[in-house]
Amino acid sequence: MTDGGDGTWIGEAQGPTHTGPGDQHNHFHYLIAGADRLVRTGSDPRRMAREQRRWLSQRFVPPPGYGVAAERLEKAGTTVLLSGPPGSGRRTAAVMLLHRLGGDDDRFREVSLTDKRDDMTELASGDRLLFDLSGASEQEYLDAQPLLSAYWDTVERRGARLVVVLPYGHEQLLRPDFRQLMATIERPRGDVVLARHLVHAGIGIPPADLRASVLAELLERSAMRELQRLADLVAQARSGGGAGGDFESWAKQAAEALSDRSKEVAEQVAALGEGRQRALLLTAAMLNGAPADVVFRQADDLLVTLRHPPDERPRLDRTDLTERLNALRVEVDRDGRVRFDSLAYDAAVRSHFWTYYPDLRESFRNWVGDAVRGQGLLGPDDRRNLVARFTEQSLRVATLGPLYTLADQWAAETRLMPEAMEVLARGLAHERFGSAFRARIYDWSVTSGLHPNLVRVLARICLDVMAPTHPDQALVRLHHLARGTAESGPPDAREALFELVRRDPRLYAKLLARLWDGLEAGRPDSPDAGLFLELADPSLSWVPAAAMVRGWRGVLAVAPAQRWGPTVERWLSAMRSVAPQERERLMGVLVDAADGWADRLSRLYLVAYDWANAPDRMEGQPSRAEVAARFWQKIDLAQGIEPIGASGARRTEERTP
Repeated sequence: MTDGGDGTWIGEAQGPTHTGPGDQHNHFHYLIAGADRLVRTGSDPRRMAREQRRWLSQRFVPPPGYGVAAERLEKAGTTVLLSGPPGSGRRTAAVMLLHRLGGDDDRFREVSLTDKRDDMTELASGDRLLFDLSGASEQEYLDAQPLLSAYWDTVERRGARLVVVLPYGHEQLLRPDFRQLMATIERPRGDVVLARHLVHAGIGIPPADLRASVLAELLERSAMRELQRLADLVAQARSGGGAGGDFESWAKQAAEALSDRSKEVAEQVAALGEGRQRALLLTAAMLNGAPADVVFRQADDLLVTLRHPPDERPRLDRTDLTERLNALRVEVDRDGRVRFDSLAYDAAVRSHFWTYYPDLRESFRNWVGDAVRGQGLLGPDDRRNLVARFTEQSLRVATLGPLYTLADQWAAETRLMPEAMEVLARGLAHERFGSAFRARIYDWSVTSGLHPNLVRVLARICLDVMAPTHPDQALVRLHHLARGTAESGPPDAREALFELVRRDPRLYAKLLARLWDGLEAGRPDSPDAGLFLELADPSLSWVPAAAMVRGWRGVLAVAPAQRWGPTVERWLSAMRSVAPQERERLMGVLVDAADGWADRLSRLYLVAYDWANAPDRMEGQPSRAEVAARFWQKIDLAQGIEPIGASGARRTEERTP
């Protein structure tokens, strides 16, 4: 069970769970296929999101008060405002309230402070919404209440469900009419929560034994995110061998790792007599688990970046690497990789340098950028661990600019596109700064002349990371990216956009509406014309005919026949394999879109003529001639002309109407 905190858990699983200081070695895995395609390894992100909610559900311990909220939420059209003290697991309780009431096909998404009222019009029965205000400032909380009121009304009318996580200590700012929606939870028992997490880590310890262990004090006062982190640390201590093989020794190491070690690190750094040792300590912490020789070389590179004076002594007069590392409480394991002798101590070292050397953060960024870009020195895992740790520290001290800069720079190099995605994915998954990263991605999406690789990176990030929780915002960004690359750019943005909307009818309809707006501007070179023609699928019978008519009307008005002709031919071919009623509907869409304009109807006729007279390699009925004949009849009727004969045979012999 987790609570609010940096990157703990985002409703639809934007990234792996991480709930405290220290490493997280789960990565957003991407690979490069060929030289121009970025593909995410794994499955549909929506399914992965469901799997993560199930993972969380297995470890969830309902807190006191949860049952009241769950009972209220059973009724469709209900809104619950969830309150509780920090550390009680408010956010996770909200996620579980929604998760346990919906089926796999019911949509689950997160409401944002930047949502527009138009986003509410598409709510449907069964939709589940999470609105997390736990980290909102007083002003943000006040500003959110009109939006909350609108959602409350829409959720009730549409039969959806909404759970809002309230900020602690701002109860006096809540509008009186909202108080009837409140439900309050308390902190659950820490021993039960930890025992549940440990069981799923393969460590079966009864709650009573936990209360009698060295962890007893932590169980009483730790927030839920800290207890999950504690379970992770116990599992790490067991895997690492540590000091002995019993639970008490693992628990002792985990408790020490979870404690505030800032004073301990500060004393160690102060005791180091020279900058070279401090640089080696930071490098070992940033590259914990990397080969020792790599750490040595990168420490020297850090000194160069910091413009530290070189050591003029002959090399053999200086201590060797092993002695220098041992003095720092760093070991070299049997595989030749550096490890700190204390669990999670490396995280405390990183935090110390980022906190107490703020004037060196830019230099740290330059060093990380050079290290990641260096050819052949860091392996893929070591490189991505470095990226993850740098991102973690930058987010912790709220320095986002360097992350944007590095993501942009790394994306320009094909081999470093996964590292660029790692930064953006972690930023989006951050509870405090996720909205800032969504805003930065929007700024990129509306910028012309983006590097093709950056377009590819942003397209996959929008589809795989942003869309599961903020689908409407992902749609907007993908649409802008697709517009900007419609003519000569990479196809990734268009492909990601169409993949997103084709799996969700609501988003499909929303994209159609955005395309209408672009087409109605009347620009002959509008990229929205090409996007519509690619999107307009005659097999989607659930799309209202009026919606397709509006899109085709815009295309016929602004684009030349050579641009939309192939799509009309595709529609005519599709008409051969559908029922007569559906065939009539598809023909009606095209004819109605011409609005009776003779030139547009004539161009439709000519396209159909060429299609009807092309070689027919598909056996079956109806034939091309029969479909074209019926289409021409509808064109004649639209022009007020009575067609001659039912077969339309005359038409196949003429080139003009």
